[in-house]
Amino acid sequence: MFEHDYRAKFDEIAPDRALVERTRDRMKAVLSGEKARPRRLTRRGLLAVAAAVLTVSALAAGPTLWQAIRNDLGSRAPYATEVEAACEDQGVRIEAVRALADGRMVRVYFTARDLGGNRLDETTQISCSLMRTDRDVWPYGSYSVRQLSYDPDSRTCLFVLTATGRERVPEGAVLCLDVERLLGGYQSVSQRISASSERAGITEKPLPSTRTQDGSTVLLPQPELESAAAAGGPFSIVAAGFAEDGNLHVRVRPANRAVWQNVTVCATILNEDGAGIGRDLEQITPVEGDLDYCLEGFGPEQLSRLTQVEMLVDYSALSKPVEGDWTIEIPLQTVESEHFSISLALPADLESEGSVMAQSLELSPLSLTLLCDQDTMYLEDGKTLRSVTLEKWTPTVLLKDGTALAPTYADGNSWWAAWAFDQPIDPDQVVAITIYDQTIPIS
Repeated sequence: MFEHDYRAKFDEIAPDRALVERTRDRMKAVLSGEKARPRRLTRRGLLAVAAAVLTVSALAAGPTLWQAIRNDLGSRAPYATEVEAACEDQGVRIEAVRALADGRMVRVYFTARDLGGNRLDETTQISCSLMRTDRDVWPYGSYSVRQLSYDPDSRTCLFVLTATGRERVPEGAVLCLDVERLLGGYQSVSQRISASSERAGITEKPLPSTRTQDGSTVLLPQPELESAAAAGGPFSIVAAGFAEDGNLHVRVRPANRAVWQNVTVCATILNEDGAGIGRDLEQITPVEGDLDYCLEGFGPEQLSRLTQVEMLVDYSALSKPVEGDWTIEIPLQTVESEHFSISLALPADLESEGSVMAQSLELSPLSLTLLCDQDTMYLEDGKTLRSVTLEKWTPTVLLKDGTALAPTYADGNSWWAAWAFDQPIDPDQVVAITIYDQTIPIS
């Protein structure tokens, strides 16, 4: 039934029938344990291959997960390539399914499936890092991961990793994804109390306190804060101020339904130049199901330096963090692009003097990247950088049929900026690019 539904949905794409059958045979070979010979996708056959591969990938990944990938890629879907990389640990399977590498931007779609439990859900947080397999691999600059969807039937989360790089993604680069932890049922909560405020603020007056059996001084709950906590908050501050031992205390009431929790209580204290510095209340005493946090050595005489106390909580009502070692290598196939040398002076921002020289353009079906000569960004002292905001100069791309496109700013750094096209283009149809009122002919 599932296969029939997706055949009907993709009939309108009408890929080559023989190509579909070859792709289906390849998928069956992979599922049966046979290793198929990898095939490099050519630009000419990219759209037809994408239609076939995406159909079969949907059969493997499930409708919910594949639809989320398709929605996120949008019109870029034909340029994404299939990835076969997976590993298992702690009863969780991590599997990369698709990747898109264009210029300095990379997207990797991967799943996390709980093979025997119920530890993942639509709120699952993931802790991971990127590694390089050798020195020639693309030197990424920053990356982030977000969850796209969750399929409860297969207990599978879908994530997309978005990364940008200081240099262009080279052909044949391999991205190594290292996952260290997953946490399902993730929730967070925060609460602030200001110092010397009219309502429930912290004052110099000592609050009612008591001693535990081990001799630790802890605050008693304050009625007004405790009643507010009873209204249904998952974690709440039920007392905050100076205890009878002369130290700053904050008493926190955890949620009864929390399976795992990480509670931090921080005080913002002004230093001599008036800047606020955060200090954690690190002495923790359990008391009648609550947690009393203390900042030793900070008393009522220092109240004028205290601006607020804040409780920050990460917790889960589903499971404890699943910690393990998942490492997968993801080969990237970079979308073809054309390079053009230019000489374009871009004025620095108002607080800087002079100009920065743009020296090249990278044009692909998906994006346009402007690169500057980094040496021209330095002032005469050779140390101070000129400030330049490249994203404010939205380029105009002129096609042979007279269409003028204004791509959307996607990402950048101090010396480069990339703009993405709303719909893929044919670079051979571009006749000119205008940036900062200067038109650059493209032959």
